[in-house]
Amino acid sequence: MTLPDDPAWLLAVQFGFAEGCLQIEVDPGTDTIEVSFDPSRPPPLRHWGSAVMPRQMNQHYGGLVGQDASWWWILRNQQQYEDAFQIELSTSASMTTTLQYLAMASRLYLRHVKEAPMP
Repeated sequence: MTLPDDPAWLLAVQFGFAEGCLQIEVDPGTDTIEVSFDPSRPPPLRHWGSAVMPRQMNQHYGGLVGQDASWWWILRNQQQYEDAFQIELSTSASMTTTLQYLAMASRLYLRHVKEAPMP
């Protein structure tokens, strides 16, 4: 979900899985992450209401649409704010892709987490 006048301003992300709909939303008052899950439909937005518009982000997910989530985490920083969310999507039996959403300045920033080689 984005702002209508700035489609790069990412406010919320929804994932659909066989088990239900997972939503990650930034709280603009605290710049923290809120996660909602509903087994039957996408959860309603808590902070943005009708001020947002849906946006297809398939170009950022490179073949991940329709994949299962292996794991997901809410991340807490050193000041105790839960301001990031990370999800690992299974692309095959032996491959995964990890995405991270960081809440900053009332928006979400998408990061692709890369595996680091062991020393």
